[in-house]
Amino acid sequence: MAGGGEPTDPVSEQRLLPELFRLADGASLLGQRRAVSLVRWELALLTGAAALAALGPAACSWAAAAGYLAAAVLAALLTRQQPQGLWYEGRAAAESVKTLAWKYAVRADQGRRPPTGPPDAERLYHRQLADLLRAFRDSPVLPADPGQHTVVTEAMRELRAQPLAVRREVYLRERVEAQRAWYRDKAAHCDRAGRLTDWLGVLLPGLALPGAVLRALGLLGLEPLGALSALAASVIAWSQLRQYRPLAAAYRLAAEELALVREQLAGLDPAAKGSEELWARLARDAEDAVSREHTTWQARREVRDPGD
Repeated sequence: MAGGGEPTDPVSEQRLLPELFRLADGASLLGQRRAVSLVRWELALLTGAAALAALGPAACSWAAAAGYLAAAVLAALLTRQQPQGLWYEGRAAAESVKTLAWKYAVRADQGRRPPTGPPDAERLYHRQLADLLRAFRDSPVLPADPGQHTVVTEAMRELRAQPLAVRREVYLRERVEAQRAWYRDKAAHCDRAGRLTDWLGVLLPGLALPGAVLRALGLLGLEPLGALSALAASVIAWSQLRQYRPLAAAYRLAAEELALVREQLAGLDPAAKGSEELWARLARDAEDAVSREHTTWQARREVRDPGD
């Protein structure tokens, strides 16, 4: 991309974002994989153990005991490692870094005169980044000293040097539209998953009811109620872990807010007087819409110190 002219190569968000984003994003994905895997196995072991215990023979009871022991070990690992904390902290940190990077790259800086010179803008960016690092100083998702990592990429500087029309085109495509599409897709996925868990939450107790009646009447020799109850509890626990309903609502609201901001950004006349100041305000509005969603992750951050 040539400074002040038309871009000579496509600008992608992946190329634009600094290394700190990838560090926090990688930590979040690692925490998510660990948390989901441990909880999935714990719930499967509990359900399987309950089913084995209902069969009656001693061998099945011993197998059920082994299943309960394994589930207890996994529960202890979850408590000790707190992978959910790493998941939530990493996501909050990654999205915060992304917001700061985009604000710098498209000149949506805080202050009365957003299109300040590079030294002032970079100092502001470094100060905001330092505040963010302090907020996560007790977390492993971001380094305490970012000196060994690139915090301002060449793509960020190159995009910042472009005229408003180019910055708007890139920002609308790579940030606003891409983020809005992601929110829409995730909201739809969470809606489907939420409906499924809701349906299972009704079906499983419904299946247990006739079993309980038959058992009370002495017409059912097996004891399926424990397994069904464990399975129903597992569905509820899984739904609470994934937070399908709250996330669907948050994603849908963020997508709607971005759609409104996009209309304003697209209707901006780059040649009009005061267009840079208006652009900076509207771009900050777009980032605020995203920030309101990822503050959910900040609110879900768990205390990682077991002594607290």
